[in-house]
Amino acid sequence: MKFQAEVDLVEALKTSIKSCYNRNYIQIFEQVSLGYGIADIVISDLKNIVYRETKSKDTLDLLDINIYSLIQKSKSISVSEIINITRCPKSAVLKSLNKLLSNEYILDDESYFITNKSYELPFRNNFAIEAKLKDWKRALKQAYRYKWFAEYSFVVLDAHHCKAALKNIDAFEKYNVGLASITTDGNLQRHFSPTRQAPFDPKMQILFSEKVKSQALRK
Repeated sequence: MKFQAEVDLVEALKTSIKSCYNRNYIQIFEQVSLGYGIADIVISDLKNIVYRETKSKDTLDLLDINIYSLIQKSKSISVSEIINITRCPKSAVLKSLNKLLSNEYILDDESYFITNKSYELPFRNNFAIEAKLKDWKRALKQAYRYKWFAEYSFVVLDAHHCKAALKNIDAFEKYNVGLASITTDGNLQRHFSPTRQAPFDPKMQILFSEKVKSQALRK
């Protein structure tokens, strides 16, 4: 049998994943959008300190993260320099700086900003998944983009339509993207397991981290 719709495949996949990953510190996120497409599922292997460490509801957005990264690289930088580099309005820059100060990520050293502490990620690894019925080429292209924030990226196809992808498994190996298939009764099978790879963009990794922390705050 084959899946009638992609949403049915995703539901079967979620059920299968939950039965496999039943540890306390595994979190499953759906429809994750960070500007590189929308991952159907992201499995996050959390550190057991994530909920205890999350105190502030003032989570960082992309501008905050960009400014924090800029301060880290610059060692010491003024407001005017940040505005010139980011091309952002002064009000937006000041808002981000105040947020970073309140979270103690930076310090104000006589109108120059310096890093106070390194950003600590709340997870060990992330597994991003692109689910498709049969279009493996499109799925591979999309899954590759998730490598900007995830250590592992996978394509999961309907087992009924997986033969073409299996014939081209060298493409998955080339781009270090995993390949798996799932049947309508929930049998999930891995065909290629990628090696761990650091995310291409640390800022996107931090942005996803803030999503993780934000969800923890709602619990």
